[in-house]
Amino acid sequence: MRKILITLIIFLLSAPASALAAGERILVTNTRDGTLSVISRDTHEVITTIPAGRKANRLSLAPDGRHAYVINDGSAFVRVFDTHTLKFIRRVRAGRDPYNLAFSPDGARAYFVNTYSDNVTILDVAARKIIGLIKHGGNNPVNIKLSPDGRLAFVANELSEDVSVVDLEMKKPIKQIEAGHYIEGIDVSRDGKRLYVMNGERNSYSVVDLDTLEIIRTIKLSGEPHDALITPDGKFLYVTLPHKNRVSVFSLPAQKRVASVRQGVRPDLIAFTPDGALAYVTNRDSKEVFVMDARKHRNIKQIRVGNGAHGVLVVPPAPTN
Repeated sequence: MRKILITLIIFLLSAPASALAAGERILVTNTRDGTLSVISRDTHEVITTIPAGRKANRLSLAPDGRHAYVINDGSAFVRVFDTHTLKFIRRVRAGRDPYNLAFSPDGARAYFVNTYSDNVTILDVAARKIIGLIKHGGNNPVNIKLSPDGRLAFVANELSEDVSVVDLEMKKPIKQIEAGHYIEGIDVSRDGKRLYVMNGERNSYSVVDLDTLEIIRTIKLSGEPHDALITPDGKFLYVTLPHKNRVSVFSLPAQKRVASVRQGVRPDLIAFTPDGALAYVTNRDSKEVFVMDARKHRNIKQIRVGNGAHGVLVVPPAPTN
């Protein structure tokens, strides 16, 4: 018995940090079911599935690490989910037709893109009230990301084929970056120097220099891109290709494709664990989440979830005391 205990202690002391970081959970919205699946990172099993309202869609984690905001297509209200108690605790009016959101770095503001009313609403998180509206200049906004310093917002516009650059202090657009038709996926590099724009039907993505706000390079893809996300270490860009049922992985800053990974049916959105070890990819039409080794860029697990798996998010472990 003593030998077994010593062996276990040695294993725990020598285990990598990612192995010791137990308790993280993955949230997945199942749009067609109107549910939220909660998955354990430790076991990669579904812990529970919770009613989340009709057409539960995108979701985002507040900087406090505890509250996830869930958008329901067609509703002016977002649902706030407590990731510790695994319960919805309130609804907050967010705009006329919110589709996606981003938080300010300090968590004081949430910015919602309203797809059919072509604007961005500003929510005071503490007061739970809309305190402003920005006409950003684009048509059919579907995604929003902020610069690391929180000074600029980048809004992807599907139908006007551009990305609006918004000065959040002045609350107005300062540039429209023309890219490709059906833009949805965008991401900003951790150092705030580059913006990556997925050019939907042009089967490419563009790299924007954020000092000049000009496109400096465009990379061809093997299919139409949807979502894009940079790994936490900033070394790779993951891109979902829903019509090819694949995830393409590109090295940064070289923009060289290093992997093309088969998925289920219609891979949609991506989330990474904070330690960068794993990626989770929702597959909307096969009711699955694919778990990928984000360092070796390969699939390691498939998790069955609900119908129309869409939004995905990794949340910190709940306190044990």
